Amino acid sequence: MSKQPRKSVSKPPVDPALDAEVAAMSYEEAIEELEAIIDRMEKGETVLEDSLREYARGDALVRRCRQVLDSAEQRIEAISGQQLDADAKPAQADAPF
Repeated sequence: MSKQPRKSVSKPPVDPALDAEVAAMSYEEAIEELEAIIDRMEKGETVLEDSLREYARGDALVRRCRQVLDSAEQRIEAISGQQLDADAKPAQADAPF
């Protein structure tokens, strides 16, 4: 059996106005809107075209949330002066006695 190459699925062009609006959102605002979109889509309250539009909006919101979280992680790393590492051992504190 020969495998056929997968067709790449291209993303629809990003609306710059949408990106600017999403980029201005706080993490909490983006999460709240994303949850509302997911709720509407799970309930089947939208027609196909609206679902596609909301999917694109949700994708932008997810990217915004990741951006905010990445920025927060970088700030934490800068404050602590070390990389956050799951394998890092915590610094030993001096004994109180």
